[in-house]
Amino acid sequence: MRSEANQSEMPLDAPLDVVLCVSSEADAVRKCLQLAAARLGRDQRTVANLCGWKSESCLSEIARESNARRMPPTRRDRFALATGCNLLNQYFMRVETERLRAGRLTERDAAMAAAESCIAYWSKAA
Repeated sequence: MRSEANQSEMPLDAPLDVVLCVSSEADAVRKCLQLAAARLGRDQRTVANLCGWKSESCLSEIARESNARRMPPTRRDRFALATGCNLLNQYFMRVETERLRAGRLTERDAAMAAAESCIAYWSKAA
């Protein structure tokens, strides 16, 4: 995230009960798109443009449960800024935490998750 960003431009974290109700990446993307429309008046095409895509078809594919396309990690922060909601990042943090608790991560994956968590936390604090 940009450190010089205005506080009102920063994406907001979703409440815990919403994060726990998200069933998949596609579900999180759909919820974020609905929030962007309701809160910021941004349609899917506008969000796609703000994320750097030329058309909205990429977001449509990511938001569809039956499609295997996923949100590239490099676009997640842009997506959060474009929708004004950090729900997608919160969903991935929840999934990684659940994997870590279940012992399904390798040591390398656990170290990477810890590093990413620290970087995300520090970038918000800056």
